[in-house]
Amino acid sequence: MDTYKNAVRVAAHRGNSRYYPENTLIGFRSALELPVDQLEIDLHMCKDGHIVMMHDHTVDRTTNGTGRVRDFTLAQLKELDAGSWKGEKFAGTKIPTFIEFLEMLRDYPEMTVNVELKDYPREDPEWARISADKSIALIEEYGIADRIWINCWSAEILEYIDEKYNHRYRLHGYFPYSLMHGAWSRDPLSYMHCLCLFGKDLPTPVRPREDFDFVASAGVEPWCYFPGDEEEYYDGAIANGVKLLTCNDPKKALDYLRKRGLHE
Repeated sequence: MDTYKNAVRVAAHRGNSRYYPENTLIGFRSALELPVDQLEIDLHMCKDGHIVMMHDHTVDRTTNGTGRVRDFTLAQLKELDAGSWKGEKFAGTKIPTFIEFLEMLRDYPEMTVNVELKDYPREDPEWARISADKSIALIEEYGIADRIWINCWSAEILEYIDEKYNHRYRLHGYFPYSLMHGAWSRDPLSYMHCLCLFGKDLPTPVRPREDFDFVASAGVEPWCYFPGDEEEYYDGAIANGVKLLTCNDPKKALDYLRKRGLHE
């Protein structure tokens, strides 16, 4: 595993999303100012082939529009309001393109990014591969491959990327593996850089210590995400050896870690 200056790192989930519209430049800038160790983002390909930032497969929840992301052109997406759902003060916030995000990132040469690919083969295999390739082409155009983790709920896409790009990218999957779409043709521990441990099948979101040890013993980093940012779950994950917390309220997590001497 890589070494880092902080014992436990913090990623801003879709930006500073507790307080700002998710997957927007204003939300990412807020997280960068804290600063966090990493930004977590979500990418889709729209109708005319542009890569845009959106978590859901439709625009319904986070904009004033309705319909699938892939059925909109970029110009049509840019007409939508991606901020008002979070509060009147965010009215008029636009859906950013991945290029706009990468341009913003030029001012933060040490910031790492967890890029979650949201187009899945189970819906359209060719579309998912093209979307992944276009996203990676932009990462390489901007010369930041060494700062990127690539994340997907599709085992097929992660294996496709690992093979096509000659093991160049640090890949992020999920544990237990049954959470992911599709079948693995190889042992994930043989090529994953990190696995996000979910306790969805347990009474608690924190998986048992043996699961963390199982992942870490293969040189794979155990990461966690807790939507409510509950400190009691931070406690359990840290006791079990978590290396990174993905948070909707990254400042809360940073303050928590600093009080315990786990973060600068």
